[in-house]
Amino acid sequence: MIISHTHKFIFIKSWKTAGTSIEAALSEYCSGDDIVTPLGDYGFNRDEKGEWIHKSMNAGDFNQHDDALIIKRQIPSEVWADYFKFSIARNPWDRMISLFYWEHRRTPPPLAKKRFYHHLGVPFDELRDARKLFSEFVKKDDWETNDRFYAIDNQLCADFVIRYENLADGLSEVCKAVGIPITGLPQLKSGMREKSHHYSEYYDEETKNIVTERHNNDIRLLGYRFEGA
Repeated sequence: MIISHTHKFIFIKSWKTAGTSIEAALSEYCSGDDIVTPLGDYGFNRDEKGEWIHKSMNAGDFNQHDDALIIKRQIPSEVWADYFKFSIARNPWDRMISLFYWEHRRTPPPLAKKRFYHHLGVPFDELRDARKLFSEFVKKDDWETNDRFYAIDNQLCADFVIRYENLADGLSEVCKAVGIPITGLPQLKSGMREKSHHYSEYYDEETKNIVTERHNNDIRLLGYRFEGA
């Protein structure tokens, strides 16, 4: 999370949307009384060259993933009203796969291996075991949605919502809006997820409906839809 008094913007950092990369890129332009919350795991604070790039400062009682309402309550009303507020949204069904793999980053879900009988025509399902674990993960219902970072009382409160699917373009729009140079995007916290399968391959009707019901705001306010491979 960033509150930049220098450039008058508030970045509200959502979960599993490349927020750390955005935060690191924008922290380069923060100084003085600007607030940049520290990372929970500094093992991820290195770019492709191995250089430390995330600059935390003046965090005080703020945390990385404070939602919009928490931030609004902790800052002067004129700052909330006048600063450019933005966050990041992501296709909720895709985001759930990313969240699932993040939660299992120390024990990655196994992919099934082909047996001799698969070469004889027996159907092969590489995601069989991973899909079962994912189903259990979704049904536990102890995960949170991202709409609290850009919506209050079920209405958008952010001035701009970057789409994860168009991250670079969204960051460029933010940079233009707050008057800083358009910056590159470091790759942080990547490589946790198996990428050869489309997110839809992990779902059955029950898990798709659970995620759909919980993400009403993303669907209603941002137009996200479940798409097949």
